[in-house]
Amino acid sequence: MAVINIHQIQRIELEMLRETDAILRKNGIRFYMCCGSVLGTVRHGGPIPWDTDMDLLIPADQLNRARDCLEKELSPRFCIDDLQKNKKYKNLFPRVALPHTSSDTLHIDLFPLMGLPDDADEQLRICRQLAKRQKTFIFYKHMRENLAHPNAWKNCIGKMIEVFCSPFSKQQLTRQYWKIIERYPYASARCVMNACGHYGAKNIFDKEVFGEPEQRPYCGLPVPLPQ
Repeated sequence: MAVINIHQIQRIELEMLRETDAILRKNGIRFYMCCGSVLGTVRHGGPIPWDTDMDLLIPADQLNRARDCLEKELSPRFCIDDLQKNKKYKNLFPRVALPHTSSDTLHIDLFPLMGLPDDADEQLRICRQLAKRQKTFIFYKHMRENLAHPNAWKNCIGKMIEVFCSPFSKQQLTRQYWKIIERYPYASARCVMNACGHYGAKNIFDKEVFGEPEQRPYCGLPVPLPQ
C-alpha cells in the first residue's frame, strides 16, 4: 500500500474541492466552508498546515440533492462515500473521497446545516437528541469495527449499548437522525446549527451569521465563508 504525506493529502483534497465547488455552484447549491477549513482560509489562505481533511456545510434541505449531483458529476478520480454505497461507512453525513480507498483520512466532509425552532428550550432538547444518537447509538454500536476504547469502563458500557442497539441497522439509526434534522425546515428557520457538530448549544447560531457567502481565496480558489 502506498503511503502519502500530509502535503500530498492536501494537494489531492484541493483538487477534490475544485471539483466539488464547481459542481455545487453549477447546480445552485449553497454551501460554506466550516470548522478548520474556515480557519485555514482566513489565517493561511489554504489548509491549516497540519490539517488532513476539509469541511463544508450545506443547508440540510439541499444536502441530498448536493450528494446526488456530486455522485453523477464528479470525475472518476473522486466519489461519494456514504451508507448508500458503503455498508461499512460509520458516519451520518456523506463525504467526497477517493474510490476504492478508505475515506477515514482523506476526504471532504459534507455536513448538514439544519434549521431550529425559536424556542431555546426546544433547541437544547434537539441538541440532546442529536448527541444521544450521534455519540451513543452510532459510536458505541460500531465500537468493535474500531479500536476498543482505552477506558475499560467506557468499553464495557459501549458493549452493553451495542447489544441493546443490535436490532437496529445503521440505515434505521440514520433515518432516526434525519427525522430530527428535517423537523424544522431550514428555509424558514431563524436559528441553525451543524447537525453533526460536537459542541452542543455552542453550535447554535442565528442564520444571519451565515448569510450571503463571502468569497475568500483558498490556495487561489475563491471559496464561500459564512458572512
